[in-house]
Amino acid sequence: MRALRKVAPGEGLELTEVEEPGCGPWDVKVKVLRTGICGTDLHILAWDSSAQSMCDTVPFTPGHEFYGEVVEVGGEVSDVRVGDRISGEGHVVCGTCRNCRAG
Repeated sequence: MRALRKVAPGEGLELTEVEEPGCGPWDVKVKVLRTGICGTDLHILAWDSSAQSMCDTVPFTPGHEFYGEVVEVGGEVSDVRVGDRISGEGHVVCGTCRNCRAG
């Protein structure tokens, strides 16, 4: 499958072929249908000091705002089904702080 990746430190991204990921017992595999580009992605593209301070491992695939369809679920997953449409946001949430409670 294709992925837009940061393959080395420096400006730019590269469209590359990557192995399709598996789906472990607690995983949900999503076919991404749409994705957003946020400020973090622009920092990574430019490889400015902000990106360098938060990205300590290269190569990687940036992007954490997406919409897609569930194509596979692990055996331990009970609240999502194949065919569900979901949106993803890759930040970890606690559910109890002011920002989480505000939605």
